[in-house]
Amino acid sequence: MENLKERSLKKYTKAIDAVQSLRLAIDGMNKVDSIAKSSKEYPEFIYRTFRDSLIQRFEYSFDQTWKYLNDYLESQGRKIEIQTPKSVFREGFKANILSEETTRQAIEMTDHRNLTTHGYNEKLVEEISQQVPKYYNLMNNILNKTKLKPNF
Repeated sequence: MENLKERSLKKYTKAIDAVQSLRLAIDGMNKVDSIAKSSKEYPEFIYRTFRDSLIQRFEYSFDQTWKYLNDYLESQGRKIEIQTPKSVFREGFKANILSEETTRQAIEMTDHRNLTTHGYNEKLVEEISQQVPKYYNLMNNILNKTKLKPNF
């Protein structure tokens, strides 16, 4: 049976990979305007395709990050009764991994992830896609602060 350290290391690796993939999607979105404008046909379709890909990578990265943080906190002796993204981020604040401001951003990120996952509103998706670079930085900072060390 897999121990907590091995499980956490696997989740950390998945979260790192997911966040790096999100970085590539953000870079692609930065280029999509010129790509879409150079297309004679369907520039809006090209833009929406890239944007929707960005949102999907955001959702996946979010899930990998909070699940890893949950395992990390558990490995530090912290038990979270109800394991939800918001409760995990709040516990990250109590453990001094997140500041009050980053916890607030993480809660907002959770709400945005729920909105994109459980419903679809074109205007809302557009607004949230503009926030993804900020959320990338937040997830990347969480992973860097909890970076696994050899004696973890």
